Amino acid sequence: MAAAYKDSMSMSGRKFAVILAAFAWLVIAAGPAPLAAQQNPTDRLIRSLQSRVKMYPQDYAGYDQLGAAYIQKGRETGDATYYELAKESLGKSLDLLNNDPAGASAKTYMALVAMAEHRFEDALKWAEDALALGSGDPSPWAIVGDAHTDLGQYDEAQAAYGKLRDLNQPGSPASGISYERDSRLAYLRFISGDPKSAVEMMRNAIQSAMALHMPAENVAWSDYQLGEICFKSGDLSGAEHAYQAGLAADPNSYRNLAGLAEVRTAQRRYQDAIDLDQRAIAVIPYPMFAASLYDLYLKVGRPADAEKQHDLIEFIGNLNPINQRLFYRDLALFYADHDMKLKESLELAQEELKVRQDIYTWDIMAWVLYKNGRIQEAEAAIAKALRMSTEDALLYFHAGMIYRQLGDTAKAQDYLGKALVTNRQFHIFYADDAAKIVADRSQIADGGQDGRR
Repeated sequence: MAAAYKDSMSMSGRKFAVILAAFAWLVIAAGPAPLAAQQNPTDRLIRSLQSRVKMYPQDYAGYDQLGAAYIQKGRETGDATYYELAKESLGKSLDLLNNDPAGASAKTYMALVAMAEHRFEDALKWAEDALALGSGDPSPWAIVGDAHTDLGQYDEAQAAYGKLRDLNQPGSPASGISYERDSRLAYLRFISGDPKSAVEMMRNAIQSAMALHMPAENVAWSDYQLGEICFKSGDLSGAEHAYQAGLAADPNSYRNLAGLAEVRTAQRRYQDAIDLDQRAIAVIPYPMFAASLYDLYLKVGRPADAEKQHDLIEFIGNLNPINQRLFYRDLALFYADHDMKLKESLELAQEELKVRQDIYTWDIMAWVLYKNGRIQEAEAAIAKALRMSTEDALLYFHAGMIYRQLGDTAKAQDYLGKALVTNRQFHIFYADDAAKIVADRSQIADGGQDGRR
């Protein structure tokens, strides 16, 4: 993490109250779960497996399954401590196996933990080690592809996903392999500029998830992915339907709550959006949810409430080393969007680029460079962000603003126009900024930086 973020934050009494509230939530999350949470299937499975390995300490399969259950709990709660518990349990399983092919499962789960902690090179190694054991299970190829995707190595990702061969015959029931393949290829199709195909593949994946009776959180996550594809490509109705389906599967799906808040914002239903973001934060206080609330409060004229979200964003993003690593990108974008701590935002983006080189990291790097006045470098970075021809309005907006600052009127007009055609309500502030600039061609050439909040 950048040195500036290792220092303690000075805070007024008002800020301290916000921090205490957030800290209280985190203590509760790390401690015993409420009774309702203890009764969910994942918690019951964890307790059962804990008893099993205590009774049979040489049971490598029990430790493997316990590690997998901890990973599922981490997905459901967003609490990174479960990933640390997973690593401990999976390590015990591997210690008992000594490179037996049966260890492929534990190594695959180790790769999933590394992905969750944004250690993409480590994830790639664990998944490749799992495949090297020769168990015959093709599922590690999904994680190989995921790691390559986050590293920006899309051809390698495509090749890896191609190894996810369904052993069932055509027309046979859905399998986990078909779900893993379709859900991942959908994302590659989207960033490759084919949102229609991406939507079709993601819908196939959701059908597989439901046919397989996957956990509610996993089904809801799949609906969220579909909603994201729809929203980014301008299908607000499709996005709304997907997020609502995700909430029907799992009413506590914080991702779908935040996604639906984004749709309500695009519909200018600001109070509804505020309510949804507040519900998402009540489940898990992610910086990105607080950033959305910050903008909404500014939009409706509640600056004091916005400032509370600002305090919460900084606290959560800098709480511990894991949070710092997970939220480099979110903090960098928040600071750049609001012209705050621009030097630090660049440091954050640079830290993120060390571990992840996908198109969205390059997009944030381009935007941060633009806000720091380093326009030539921003142009080079946005070219890397656009290299896959992704149809994403926010990518187009960033490109348009960068070319506007460079004085390239034609490219600025083209990209800002594409942003509006792709999704007329792509951002609570920037969509209107883009519309004003495109409507008044004289603003294209003035090179001013909009978006200062």
